[in-house]
Amino acid sequence: MKKLGRTWTWVVATMIGLTPAIEAAPKLAFGIQGSFTLTNHWSTQEKSGNYAVVSSVKNGFAGGLVSILQLSRIFSLEADFLFVEKGSNQTITIPGFPYGNIKVTYKLNYAEIPVLLRTHPFPAAKVQFSTAIGPSISFLTSKRYSYRISVLGTEEKEIQGLPSTDFGIVFGSTLNIPANIVTLRIDYRYSMGFVDLTLPTGPGFPEIKLRNYGHYLMFGLMF
Repeated sequence: MKKLGRTWTWVVATMIGLTPAIEAAPKLAFGIQGSFTLTNHWSTQEKSGNYAVVSSVKNGFAGGLVSILQLSRIFSLEADFLFVEKGSNQTITIPGFPYGNIKVTYKLNYAEIPVLLRTHPFPAAKVQFSTAIGPSISFLTSKRYSYRISVLGTEEKEIQGLPSTDFGIVFGSTLNIPANIVTLRIDYRYSMGFVDLTLPTGPGFPEIKLRNYGHYLMFGLMF
């Protein structure tokens, strides 16, 4: 009996000793999310004196799969696979062009894979707030643009010669709200690309070099 008692004492002590390690073990969660985007283009190029460009946002959709590896109470690692509609609306004015402005809409769709390091500043809170930063890689899936000239109407074409891959950086913040067996997720992020895209403005008109950026607001469920 004494030997059996010592054995149970050893088992309990071992389990107590392992409890912190078990609690600290990484936990993996999966989810889905999606909603709308506001995207535009930016440029590092000096503006040409041959034409003027005014950019405005384009509405779109973003959505896909989410995976989160909880590294500790403070940090987690997130990798997503998203379909994202990007692009912009541009109004281009060319001095001396007799038919007014050229209105161009770029419609660029990507499969985007961001890898984000998340920080959870209030780990004991029921509603979890986190911030995120990390790189992203995007693969071009479709590339079209339309241009409108008042007297000639609107025409849509496929864009030729665009890079098939875009690299960028993502910043964001998220709220996770527990709801029974799932967690509701509200996710905002800002995505900025670093690859120059040489974009047409219409047959015989100047090309412009622009880069992707966008604001995403997504809603999702974590399981």
